[in-house]
Amino acid sequence: MPDKERLIREVRRFEWYIRHGWPIHRRLVRRHLTPRCRRCILPESYAPLVEGLCPHCRDSSPVQPPLSVERKRQMENDFDRRLRSLPAERERLYHAMVLFSGGKDSSYMLHRLLQRYPDLHLLAVTVDNTFMSPVAMENIQEIVRRLGVDHMTLRPRAATMEKMYRHALTHLNDQGCAGTVDQFDGDFFSDLARNLAARLEIPYIVCGLSPAQVENILHLHDYLTSAEDEARPREAVAGIRLRDLFDDREMAYWWNGPAWPAERRPRMLFPFYFWDLDESLIKREVLRLGLMPRGDESPLITNHQLIPLMGIVDMLTFGFSSFEPEFAGMVRQGKADRRHWLYTFETLEYSAKTGRFLGAAVDEALTRLNLTRAQVGIGGGNGTRDKLRHPARTAGSAGPGHARGHGVPGARPGRGLAENQLETVS
Repeated sequence: MPDKERLIREVRRFEWYIRHGWPIHRRLVRRHLTPRCRRCILPESYAPLVEGLCPHCRDSSPVQPPLSVERKRQMENDFDRRLRSLPAERERLYHAMVLFSGGKDSSYMLHRLLQRYPDLHLLAVTVDNTFMSPVAMENIQEIVRRLGVDHMTLRPRAATMEKMYRHALTHLNDQGCAGTVDQFDGDFFSDLARNLAARLEIPYIVCGLSPAQVENILHLHDYLTSAEDEARPREAVAGIRLRDLFDDREMAYWWNGPAWPAERRPRMLFPFYFWDLDESLIKREVLRLGLMPRGDESPLITNHQLIPLMGIVDMLTFGFSSFEPEFAGMVRQGKADRRHWLYTFETLEYSAKTGRFLGAAVDEALTRLNLTRAQVGIGGGNGTRDKLRHPARTAGSAGPGHARGHGVPGARPGRGLAENQLETVS
C-alpha cells in the first residue's frame, strides 16, 4: 500500500484534475459518459431520466417525508438526557465509546462531544481494517493527543480482513460494493465495538453515520438502536451466512447478543441523524478548529484504500457507483456540492472505462487480496469490461434488504471478542 507522501501526492493530483482538468476534458469525452440527472447526479444507468431528470427530481413528493424540526429536537433532547445522566455512574471507567476513523465526520463528532459533555469519560476507538489510509492513522494520533482523550486501536488479523473483503468483492449482490464490501466493513466494525463495550461495561457507542447511511444501511429510522435489536445475534451479512465464511475462532469477532446479560449490551447512537449539518460546514469546522491540516479533510485521503477498487468494480459491473445514490440524495437535500460529486463520479467512470488515474491503487489492493483483475470484472479483450458473474447476482438478489441477522430489518450477527486474534494498540 502507498506511504503517506505518495498517497497525498496521488490524491492531490486526482482532486486537482477533478476541479480544473475534468471540466475541460469532459467536453471532449461527453458522448462516452453516462447521462446524469441535471438537478442531482443520479446516473441514467441507475434510474431512467426524463427530460434530464431522475424519478426523485421529477416527483415533488418525497418517498419518505424528511424529519420535522420538532422530531429532530426531540431526538437531540433524548440524546442529551442520556449522556448527561451518565457521569452520576461514577463506578464506570468509561461512560461512552466514540468510533473514531480519523476522517472529518468522526473528528468533528469527537470534538463536539468533548466540548458539550466535559464530565463524560469517553473512549475513542479506532478499528484498523489493515487497509487504513496512513493519513487517517496519523490524524488519529495527533487529534487524540490534542484533545486529551483516551484512545484504543483494534486491529484484527490481516488474513481475516483480506478473506472477508475478497469474498465480498467476488460475491456482489444487487447493491454492489456498498451492499457487500461496505456492509461487511461497517457491520464488522460495529460488532468489534459492541464486544469491547460489553466487556468494559460501556452503555453507549456513538457512531458518525450520516442520516442516509443510518436509513439505507441499517434500515433504521431513529438515532439509536433498540434493546431488542442488540439482543439478537449476527448470523449473516449481505445475505451471506457468516459460518460459511468464518471459522469458529473468527466468529468470535461478531456480536452475539444472547451471550451477554441485558445490562451489558451497549446501544449505538447516531447523532448526525438529528444534527442538521451539511458536508461543507463539517469541512469548515474541522479546519477552523485545527483538527487536521487543510486537504486532509478530503474523504479521498482519509478513506481506506479499497475505495478506488470498489468504485471501479461497481462501474464496470453495474454501470454506476453503488455510492452515487447516497451522494445524489445529499445533493437533493442541499447537503453536498453537486458540481464536485458530479465531476468525481464522472472521472471515476472515465477511469473505469480507460484504466487511467486509479490503476496503481486498484492493482495494489488486488495484490493484497490475492485477486486478479479478471476475478473482479476488470479488463477483458476490449480493455474496458469483462463482467464477473457474481454468484449472488446471477442467482437472484440476496442483498441487505433480504438478509436476516442482528439488529434492525435487513441487517446482520455475532459473539464474544477473540482476544488472541485482536491486536490492541495504544
